[in-house]
Amino acid sequence: MEKIVRWMSAAILSICGTVMIQARVIYVAVDGSDSADGSISHPMATLPAAYQLMNGGDTLCFRGGIYHVGDEQVMKTDRNYAYVFALEKAGSAERRTCVMGYPGERPVFNFSALQLDGRHRFAAFYLGADYLHLQNFDIVGVPVRIKGHTQSECVAARKGSHCIVENLAMHDGMAIGYYQVEGSDNLVINCDAYNNYDDYSEGDYGGNVDGFGCHVHTMEETGNTFRYCRAWRNSDDGFDLIHCAAPVEIDHCLAAYNGYKPTADAHDTQTFENAGDGNGFKAGGWGMRRSRTRCPEVCPEHYIHHCIAVRNKANGIYSNHHLGGCRWEHNTAWMNLANYNMVNRQSTEAEGCVDVPGYGHKLSGNVSWAYRDQSREAHLVMYDPARSSESNNSFSPGADGIEVTTDMFESVNPREMFLPRRPDGSLPETGFLRPRPDSPLALRRMGWILP
Repeated sequence: MEKIVRWMSAAILSICGTVMIQARVIYVAVDGSDSADGSISHPMATLPAAYQLMNGGDTLCFRGGIYHVGDEQVMKTDRNYAYVFALEKAGSAERRTCVMGYPGERPVFNFSALQLDGRHRFAAFYLGADYLHLQNFDIVGVPVRIKGHTQSECVAARKGSHCIVENLAMHDGMAIGYYQVEGSDNLVINCDAYNNYDDYSEGDYGGNVDGFGCHVHTMEETGNTFRYCRAWRNSDDGFDLIHCAAPVEIDHCLAAYNGYKPTADAHDTQTFENAGDGNGFKAGGWGMRRSRTRCPEVCPEHYIHHCIAVRNKANGIYSNHHLGGCRWEHNTAWMNLANYNMVNRQSTEAEGCVDVPGYGHKLSGNVSWAYRDQSREAHLVMYDPARSSESNNSFSPGADGIEVTTDMFESVNPREMFLPRRPDGSLPETGFLRPRPDSPLALRRMGWILP
């Protein structure tokens, strides 16, 4: 038995991407005790208690089950935020500090009982140090208890760099899924954010509840990436980069049905009750202010590629009044109000705070299928071809374009977007909106192509 325990601990450290030398695994279970020693046979009961035994580079490993989190577990507060699980013990490139679900099991952290004094925003998991790794668990029920324009967050990346957030599902709460305002080289991979809706702070509008957001403050905070992530049924946007000062990459991600209220069946493809903004991929936003904006010296060029945007309330692919262009490659948009909206603002000056057709954009290999409002052209809108570049898109002018039809895809069944992830957290195998090998889309390498 002792050999089996040693082997499992070594396997857990390996999964978490750590080096075993001097690293420790501390176990937590729903039937554990905070007076226990944290071994696999005597697990602890709560993260705050187990965290006291942890050093940087160690691993907290949670057995499967539902962990109910109340006010007594809040680890840190300041004037505005309650950081419920404040993770501030840094790891290193060789040995990350890891919080993970036990292999083959799926812990669920339920934060719905949080109340405090009604004056704090909640950050369920706070990334407050470098080289942290969150992996393999669900975050549900994160509440909002403040009236007015406010928010809570499932994962709040407010300090750490070189962190990995992997195979998390953040859902059925009132909070943003992943929200970053500081840090470089963070990777969010194989994560889902869905059915999140704040019906309290500003009534039933549901604004400010995005699936994923990166909004770093300096041009030096580069290298942040979202990869193989899905955002659906969030009451505001799927992915949001408004006022992000450094370039962000969004790679092989999906945004669907954002801007609508959640449904009892998170895989509902028929019910649409309006809520917040409802953009799929909102990459830009430095021109939003009516007075002189504090735009960075170099406006960031975000890179959005191999992504799918389906029936978001507003735009599928959206530059959000940016003050420069972004790169958009091999994306597919279907049944959004506008599939590609490249709108920019004229300048940073107050008198230049007016919408103009987008400039500086680079579009290639993109596909636009049908859009919702047939009364107007909505494949590509607010785009200045003289000040941007586009090639090999389905909406390219003249003979270079393609009229997209149903038979060009392996599948057009939207429920395939919600198939369970594979055991390692990777995206499910699906033919949804994938070009058929013999189609013009595939022959010209347009749209969704898995690596």
